[in-house]
Amino acid sequence: MRFRVRYIALMLALCATVLADAQPRLAVNIVVSGLRQGDIVRYEKNFGKDGFLRLYREGVVFAECYADYAPTTSEAGLATLATGAVPAVHGIFSSVLFDRTSGKEVRLCRDAVLEQNKFMRKEVESGYTTQPFIAQTLSEAVLASSERNRAITIAHNALSAMILAGRKGECYWLSDAGKWTSAECYMEELPSWVRNYNNDDMNRVFATDTWYGRYTRNRYRNSRTTDITIYEQDNTKRPRSQRKISEGWVSDLRSMPSGNLAILEFAKRAVSSLLPLHIEDECKVLNICLDVPRSVAERYGTDSIEYEDMLYSLDASLAEFLTFLYAQLPSRDDVVVVLTSDSGVSPTKVDNSDSSRFNTRQFEVIMNAFLGARYGQDAWVLGYSAGNLYLNHDVIYRHKKSVEEVQNEVASFALQYRGVATAVTATALRSAQFSRGAVSLLQSGYNPRRSGDVLIVLEAERIELDSKRVAMSGSVYNYDRHIPFVISGAGVTPQMVMKRVTNEQIAPTLAVVLGVERPQSSDVEVAVTK
Repeated sequence: MRFRVRYIALMLALCATVLADAQPRLAVNIVVSGLRQGDIVRYEKNFGKDGFLRLYREGVVFAECYADYAPTTSEAGLATLATGAVPAVHGIFSSVLFDRTSGKEVRLCRDAVLEQNKFMRKEVESGYTTQPFIAQTLSEAVLASSERNRAITIAHNALSAMILAGRKGECYWLSDAGKWTSAECYMEELPSWVRNYNNDDMNRVFATDTWYGRYTRNRYRNSRTTDITIYEQDNTKRPRSQRKISEGWVSDLRSMPSGNLAILEFAKRAVSSLLPLHIEDECKVLNICLDVPRSVAERYGTDSIEYEDMLYSLDASLAEFLTFLYAQLPSRDDVVVVLTSDSGVSPTKVDNSDSSRFNTRQFEVIMNAFLGARYGQDAWVLGYSAGNLYLNHDVIYRHKKSVEEVQNEVASFALQYRGVATAVTATALRSAQFSRGAVSLLQSGYNPRRSGDVLIVLEAERIELDSKRVAMSGSVYNYDRHIPFVISGAGVTPQMVMKRVTNEQIAPTLAVVLGVERPQSSDVEVAVTK
């Protein structure tokens, strides 16, 4: 215990951090997926005082926090937040990769063999694997420091929960049946507190068939609507929802404001299972990934009333959760709360016209035809994922060509394709060092074992063709890279910090505050102020 206190005091003094000399034993890491730095300021007029604004008022706000890598996908952001390293190190940047050995598409964290015989055993799912995780997460570091420590991660989606958790700890997500579940790679059966929560069938309580706005139309900053019902006057009588529960109610819960309430209610039960902190030198971590904001932003756009209303509902749910959290602890110094995001979301594209979208499938076909005309007809392209074009190396060798030569041809031809701003080869990223610009970001996101042969940067505000989404993440531009970072509790002195920081610094900062070793692959400084 004495060593731990000295370690914290020394690290805080050397780094001149904004944290006071407190000894928190619980860290609550709240990741609002898709939230941009400017969203809090844009919509603060209709926020309550105890949600987002409470954290901003009582915490340290890092106004210049960026993701310094590309692609800035949700998967890359969550892995960076968890490990304190960039995708070049942790290797996570997309939910879909391509196996060069088999030439097949591989889904991240899914075991193809187990998926063929997928079944439920004691409410724990099979078909998942933690094998893709090669970098230690903060949760793993906390668990490694003491057998008494605990780490719980919850999210709407399995992939989000698993990336934040890593290879160890308690990891839960919402199953297709509307129950909280986990995977065999984490546990053999659900603990009693999760089973009891599922038995109450709480998630079904939050399901609704109609989305009513919280305010009248004149109070919203945005004007575009699709599915939400907005009233013009406060005294308008709102019909009671019939609450018809369809087969797709779980999917609806993942894309409506009530989904945020569902996960934060489950988070309360998780807090209760972690407390009381009856052993002095133990520490615990609760990771909460709210996937609903991203789902709403991608489906309706960040300039829609749906997205705005979702944030207002989330603000109210967050206020209730924070009130509950602080009430469980004898002192605010016992907990540190972080609010951040995995990445932002692009400006809205309301049509699928060629002028606003990048057709990835067409790009693959044209590129394969180009290489066929150049070198001979064959299956030259394996696929495309998150700005990465994968080439078939077996075909390249069979035609007695060098990989570097074919990569250069592809990159040069890609620059002629409408919507492409930059194209760089994997060979160039491995052989040269780039210090600024889009290529530097690509280099930080390039993993030699998992990335493609040619990395593509699209023009600003251009997104990939997808009929289900009007916005998405992944670009090198600030609307995807600039994210919120607020740290509150644990003796924090409230202030606004304008020094530029990165999302890599969040995990090691929390490790220092908790008095545990930072994640093994993290080599950046903790968030500091001069």
